[in-house]
Amino acid sequence: MSPEQQRIIEQGEWFKNRSPYLKSFLLTQGKTLSLNAQQSLFLRGDQHDGLYAVLSGVVRVSGVSSEGKEAVLSFIDSSLWFGELTLFDGGLRTHDVHAQTNVTLFFVPQRCLGQLLNEQPKYWQDFGLLLAQKLRVMFSSMEDQALLTAEQKVCKRLLMLSEHSDVNKALVLSQQQLADMSYLTRQTINQILQHLVSLKAISLGYQRITILDKQKLKVLATQT
Repeated sequence: MSPEQQRIIEQGEWFKNRSPYLKSFLLTQGKTLSLNAQQSLFLRGDQHDGLYAVLSGVVRVSGVSSEGKEAVLSFIDSSLWFGELTLFDGGLRTHDVHAQTNVTLFFVPQRCLGQLLNEQPKYWQDFGLLLAQKLRVMFSSMEDQALLTAEQKVCKRLLMLSEHSDVNKALVLSQQQLADMSYLTRQTINQILQHLVSLKAISLGYQRITILDKQKLKVLATQT
Protein backbone atom coordinates (compact mmCIF):
# COMPACT_ATOMS: atom_id res chain seq x y z
CA MET A 1 0.00 0.00 0.00
CA SER A 2 1.34 3.42 -0.95
CA PRO A 3 1.51 6.28 1.59
CA GLU A 4 -1.32 8.01 -0.28
CA GLN A 5 -3.53 4.92 -0.06
CA GLN A 6 -2.80 4.59 3.65
CA ARG A 7 -3.74 8.25 4.11
CA ILE A 8 -7.10 7.56 2.44
CA ILE A 9 -7.79 4.61 4.76
CA GLU A 10 -6.84 6.73 7.77
CA GLN A 11 -9.53 9.25 6.76
CA GLY A 12 -12.31 6.73 7.30
CA GLU A 13 -14.31 7.37 10.48
CA TRP A 14 -14.27 3.72 11.56
CA PHE A 15 -10.61 2.97 10.86
CA LYS A 16 -9.10 6.14 12.34
CA ASN A 17 -10.74 5.42 15.72
CA ARG A 18 -9.35 1.89 16.06
CA SER A 19 -6.44 0.92 18.31
CA PRO A 20 -2.89 1.10 16.93
CA TYR A 21 -2.65 -2.70 17.16
CA LEU A 22 -5.82 -3.34 15.12
CA LYS A 23 -4.83 -0.74 12.52
CA SER A 24 -1.41 -2.32 12.15
CA PHE A 25 -2.90 -5.81 11.91
CA LEU A 26 -5.31 -4.87 9.14
CA LEU A 27 -2.69 -2.96 7.16
CA THR A 28 -0.08 -5.72 7.36
CA GLN A 29 -2.48 -8.61 6.66
CA GLY A 30 -4.30 -7.02 3.73
CA LYS A 31 -3.47 -6.46 0.08
CA THR A 32 -4.64 -4.15 -2.70
CA LEU A 33 -6.59 -5.24 -5.76
CA SER A 34 -8.09 -3.44 -8.73
CA LEU A 35 -11.29 -3.84 -10.73
CA ASN A 36 -12.40 -2.26 -13.97
CA ALA A 37 -15.74 -0.46 -14.17
CA GLN A 38 -18.71 -2.89 -14.13
CA GLN A 39 -16.54 -5.83 -13.05
CA SER A 40 -18.03 -7.86 -10.18
CA LEU A 41 -16.31 -8.21 -6.82
CA PHE A 42 -18.73 -10.76 -5.41
CA LEU A 43 -22.33 -11.82 -6.00
CA ARG A 44 -25.28 -12.74 -3.82
CA GLY A 45 -24.78 -16.30 -2.57
CA ASP A 46 -20.98 -16.21 -2.73
CA GLN A 47 -19.00 -17.43 0.26
CA HIS A 48 -17.66 -14.86 2.71
CA ASP A 49 -14.01 -14.23 1.91
CA GLY A 50 -13.07 -11.21 4.01
CA LEU A 51 -13.35 -7.48 4.53
CA TYR A 52 -12.84 -4.70 1.97
CA ALA A 53 -12.10 -0.98 1.98
CA VAL A 54 -12.30 1.37 -1.02
CA LEU A 55 -9.04 3.18 -1.80
CA SER A 56 -10.20 4.88 -5.01
CA GLY A 57 -13.29 4.86 -7.17
CA VAL A 58 -16.80 3.72 -6.25
CA VAL A 59 -18.42 0.30 -5.84
CA ARG A 60 -22.12 -0.40 -6.32
CA VAL A 61 -24.25 -2.58 -4.04
CA SER A 62 -27.34 -4.01 -5.72
CA GLY A 63 -29.78 -6.86 -6.06
CA VAL A 64 -31.04 -8.52 -9.23
CA SER A 65 -34.54 -9.91 -9.78
CA SER A 66 -35.26 -13.26 -11.42
CA GLU A 67 -35.97 -11.30 -14.63
CA GLY A 68 -32.50 -9.75 -14.50
CA LYS A 69 -33.56 -6.24 -13.39
CA GLU A 70 -30.96 -4.61 -11.15
CA ALA A 71 -32.03 -2.50 -8.16
CA VAL A 72 -29.24 -0.31 -6.79
CA LEU A 73 -29.17 -0.08 -2.99
CA SER A 74 -26.12 2.06 -2.35
CA PHE A 75 -22.68 3.18 -3.46
CA ILE A 76 -19.49 2.91 -1.42
CA ASP A 77 -16.62 5.30 -2.03
CA SER A 78 -13.11 5.93 -0.76
CA SER A 79 -12.09 5.23 2.86
CA LEU A 80 -15.22 3.17 3.59
CA TRP A 81 -15.12 -0.48 4.68
CA PHE A 82 -17.70 -3.12 3.74
CA GLY A 83 -18.39 -6.84 3.85
CA GLU A 84 -18.55 -7.14 7.64
CA LEU A 85 -22.07 -8.60 7.86
CA THR A 86 -21.06 -12.12 6.90
CA LEU A 87 -18.08 -11.90 9.25
CA PHE A 88 -20.60 -12.26 12.09
CA ASP A 89 -22.82 -15.08 10.88
CA GLY A 90 -20.49 -16.88 8.49
CA GLY A 91 -23.30 -16.82 5.94
CA LEU A 92 -23.35 -16.11 2.23
CA ARG A 93 -23.05 -12.70 0.62
CA THR A 94 -26.44 -10.96 0.66
CA HIS A 95 -26.05 -8.68 -2.40
CA ASP A 96 -24.04 -8.14 -5.54
CA VAL A 97 -21.09 -5.73 -5.46
CA HIS A 98 -19.72 -4.33 -8.74
CA ALA A 99 -17.22 -1.63 -9.59
CA GLN A 100 -19.21 1.45 -10.60
CA THR A 101 -15.99 3.07 -11.81
CA ASN A 102 -12.46 1.72 -12.01
CA VAL A 103 -11.65 0.97 -8.38
CA THR A 104 -8.75 0.05 -6.14
CA LEU A 105 -9.67 -1.92 -3.02
CA PHE A 106 -7.90 -3.05 0.12
CA PHE A 107 -8.74 -6.64 1.07
CA VAL A 108 -8.20 -8.44 4.39
CA PRO A 109 -8.80 -12.21 4.03
CA GLN A 110 -11.24 -14.07 6.26
CA ARG A 111 -8.57 -16.51 7.51
CA CYS A 112 -6.58 -13.59 8.98
CA LEU A 113 -9.66 -12.03 10.57
CA GLY A 114 -10.74 -15.38 11.99
CA GLN A 115 -7.35 -15.96 13.55
CA LEU A 116 -7.34 -12.49 15.11
CA LEU A 117 -10.84 -12.87 16.57
CA ASN A 118 -10.15 -16.36 17.91
CA GLU A 119 -7.02 -15.19 19.67
CA GLN A 120 -8.31 -11.78 20.78
CA PRO A 121 -12.13 -11.80 20.88
CA LYS A 122 -12.18 -8.26 22.31
CA TYR A 123 -11.89 -7.03 18.72
CA TRP A 124 -15.37 -8.31 17.91
CA GLN A 125 -16.62 -5.02 19.38
CA ASP A 126 -14.63 -3.03 16.81
CA PHE A 127 -16.23 -4.89 13.92
CA GLY A 128 -19.59 -4.63 15.70
CA LEU A 129 -19.21 -0.84 15.62
CA LEU A 130 -18.65 -1.01 11.86
CA LEU A 131 -21.86 -3.00 11.47
CA ALA A 132 -23.74 -0.63 13.79
CA GLN A 133 -22.78 2.34 11.60
CA LYS A 134 -24.47 0.64 8.65
CA LEU A 135 -27.58 -0.13 10.72
CA ARG A 136 -27.91 3.51 11.75
CA VAL A 137 -27.81 4.59 8.11
CA MET A 138 -30.38 1.92 7.20
CA PHE A 139 -32.82 2.99 9.94
CA SER A 140 -32.41 6.64 8.96
CA SER A 141 -33.15 5.78 5.32
CA MET A 142 -36.26 3.83 6.31
CA GLU A 143 -37.53 6.86 8.25
CA ASP A 144 -36.79 9.14 5.31
CA GLN A 145 -38.92 6.98 3.02
CA ALA A 146 -41.89 7.42 5.32
CA LEU A 147 -41.56 11.11 6.20
CA LEU A 148 -39.79 13.07 3.47
CA THR A 149 -41.10 14.51 0.22
CA ALA A 150 -39.68 13.22 -3.05
CA GLU A 151 -37.41 16.25 -3.45
CA GLN A 152 -36.18 15.96 0.14
CA LYS A 153 -35.36 12.28 -0.44
CA VAL A 154 -33.34 13.07 -3.55
CA CYS A 155 -31.44 15.96 -1.93
CA LYS A 156 -30.62 13.89 1.13
CA ARG A 157 -29.51 10.95 -1.00
CA LEU A 158 -27.24 13.18 -3.09
CA LEU A 159 -25.72 14.63 0.08
CA MET A 160 -25.13 11.14 1.42
CA LEU A 161 -23.49 10.00 -1.82
CA SER A 162 -21.24 13.08 -1.86
CA GLU A 163 -20.40 12.97 1.86
CA HIS A 164 -16.81 11.90 1.24
CA SER A 165 -16.35 13.85 -2.00
CA ASP A 166 -15.36 17.42 -2.72
CA VAL A 167 -17.77 19.91 -4.27
CA ASN A 168 -17.60 19.82 -8.10
CA LYS A 169 -16.57 16.14 -8.12
CA ALA A 170 -19.06 14.23 -10.25
CA LEU A 171 -21.08 11.35 -8.84
CA VAL A 172 -21.01 8.52 -11.38
CA LEU A 173 -24.53 7.15 -11.50
CA SER A 174 -27.53 7.08 -13.82
CA GLN A 175 -30.91 8.62 -13.08
CA GLN A 176 -32.36 5.11 -12.93
CA GLN A 177 -29.85 4.13 -10.25
CA LEU A 178 -30.75 7.21 -8.23
CA ALA A 179 -34.42 6.33 -8.70
CA ASP A 180 -33.79 2.81 -7.36
CA MET A 181 -32.08 4.14 -4.25
CA SER A 182 -34.78 6.73 -3.62
CA TYR A 183 -37.74 4.42 -4.37
CA LEU A 184 -39.04 6.90 -6.95
CA THR A 185 -39.76 6.65 -10.66
CA ARG A 186 -37.17 7.74 -13.17
CA GLN A 187 -39.60 10.40 -14.45
CA THR A 188 -39.92 11.88 -10.96
CA ILE A 189 -36.14 11.81 -10.52
CA ASN A 190 -35.64 13.64 -13.82
CA GLN A 191 -38.13 16.36 -12.84
CA ILE A 192 -36.45 16.89 -9.47
CA LEU A 193 -32.95 16.95 -10.96
CA GLN A 194 -33.99 19.49 -13.58
CA HIS A 195 -35.36 21.67 -10.79
CA LEU A 196 -32.08 21.36 -8.88
CA VAL A 197 -30.22 22.34 -12.04
CA SER A 198 -32.39 25.46 -12.34
CA LEU A 199 -31.44 26.34 -8.76
CA LYS A 200 -27.75 25.86 -9.61
CA ALA A 201 -27.45 23.23 -6.87
CA ILE A 202 -26.22 20.55 -9.31
CA SER A 203 -25.21 20.06 -12.93
CA LEU A 204 -25.95 17.02 -15.08
CA GLY A 205 -23.93 15.03 -17.59
CA TYR A 206 -24.13 11.55 -19.08
CA GLN A 207 -24.50 9.28 -16.04
CA ARG A 208 -22.96 12.09 -13.99
CA ILE A 209 -24.38 14.35 -11.29
CA THR A 210 -22.10 17.09 -10.01
CA ILE A 211 -22.88 18.78 -6.71
CA LEU A 212 -22.35 22.54 -7.05
CA ASP A 213 -23.84 23.77 -3.78
CA LYS A 214 -24.07 21.36 -0.85
CA GLN A 215 -25.51 24.01 1.44
CA LYS A 216 -28.40 24.60 -0.94
CA LEU A 217 -29.11 20.85 -1.01
CA LYS A 218 -29.03 20.76 2.81
CA VAL A 219 -31.64 23.53 2.97
CA LEU A 220 -33.87 21.79 0.41
CA ALA A 221 -33.52 18.47 2.26
CA THR A 222 -34.85 19.93 5.52
CA GLN A 223 -37.30 22.64 4.54
CA THR A 224 -41.03 21.85 4.82
